[in-house]
Amino acid sequence: MRFRTLAAAALLALSAGACTSWRTQPGPAPEAIGRLNGSGTVRVTRLDRSVLVMSAPLVVGDSIVGIASNGQPQRVAVAIADVQRIDAKRVSATKTGGLAIGTVLIVSVVAVAAALVAVLSSWE
Repeated sequence: MRFRTLAAAALLALSAGACTSWRTQPGPAPEAIGRLNGSGTVRVTRLDRSVLVMSAPLVVGDSIVGIASNGQPQRVAVAIADVQRIDAKRVSATKTGGLAIGTVLIVSVVAVAAALVAVLSSWE
């Protein structure tokens, strides 16, 4: 039973940060946000080095507008002139592949351990 708990904890740890990563968006802010087409999540770094994470970003006039989730979802806006960099959250093929391989390895180890326990307990 203890081994199963450990295996479940390992699976959870593997999946916690896997599958996505932040990627810097090239070009000026309006074009970077426009390519996202109002979907996804972006991390906006302002000129003063403060960072704001927002979902469903859109360019409205001279600002980037979206929904920030700092506990309570709220509408936020950042002036395009104040933006230093925009990073978009994207699916990472490397992390997704690593998660799949890690999951298969852990399940295989658990299956082999269970088979060994069954064989060894039947010898008595």
